[in-house]
Amino acid sequence: MVKVCTLIRVRDQIAKNFHLLKGSFVVPKNSYESDLCKVIGWEVFDSRYYDALSKNQHVFIELKKGQGSMHFDMIRYSEIVLGFGKQNTVTVFFKWNKKKEQITEALVIDTIKIIEFLGLDREKAKRCLAIHRNAVRGVNMLAAATITDLRKLADFRVCDIGRKRNTFITLNML
Repeated sequence: MVKVCTLIRVRDQIAKNFHLLKGSFVVPKNSYESDLCKVIGWEVFDSRYYDALSKNQHVFIELKKGQGSMHFDMIRYSEIVLGFGKQNTVTVFFKWNKKKEQITEALVIDTIKIIEFLGLDREKAKRCLAIHRNAVRGVNMLAAATITDLRKLADFRVCDIGRKRNTFITLNML
């Protein structure tokens, strides 16, 4: 589990630069990580388990981008549950508007909450990996989450309130 102070610092980095998250670099469905990292001030990484490093917080961040939902690779998350993947990471989901070419919302989520949402424990993770290993040419195993699901999972939500340099932040309390 990621410390709350770490989630707050990730949230604050996004909020500080949120007004800059617009332009043609927002539109591509793939290979958007480098541009997002550049705007926010994170170091980009090409890893199976994270896309960015917040250097001053030393936290690894997985970047996801979508409009109304997100698909999660059950094999990848199974590897994390079983200790093969990087532990204690933060996932940031960026909701974007294609017409406006801008990020409209950022959801800061402790990755462990995604694993809990997926219902992955050690036994289920082992079964997922067994299916993957025994498939003739590999297997894709994706679980879906709607934007409503993601908002419920989020520790913090950052969005534009329509005025320059004003960002609205909410905290989900359990």
